[in-house]
Amino acid sequence: MTNKRIFNLIAGLFLLVGFTACEYDWVEPEVIVVPDVVSFNGDVIPVFDKSCNMSGCHAQGSTSPDLSSANAWDDLMAKGLINTETPAQSELYISVTTGSMKKFSNAANNAIILKWIEQGALNN
Repeated sequence: MTNKRIFNLIAGLFLLVGFTACEYDWVEPEVIVVPDVVSFNGDVIPVFDKSCNMSGCHAQGSTSPDLSSANAWDDLMAKGLINTETPAQSELYISVTTGSMKKFSNAANNAIILKWIEQGALNN
């Protein structure tokens, strides 16, 4: 075999492998469904119970703020962690989206928390 034929064979194999080895999966964006009216007790507390309100974290008697269902609203308000004037600037929201608690939250939980604050952060 001549050098040219060997080169063409190697180049052809390289192209074949190169083009067949690349595979891309289409990733659908996450669809986040948030209720029209977000309830603190029905929507926000379950987020806290699943991700925050546990021993060693933000349960009663652990790390502040106390996010137990009995004390969460009072503690969030008393510590000034909610800003209904500019909801996205609330310390709670910043903490779960870009701060120290980001790794414990997700886009759906963040959307629920933000909408609750936007709706006045009611204790409902």
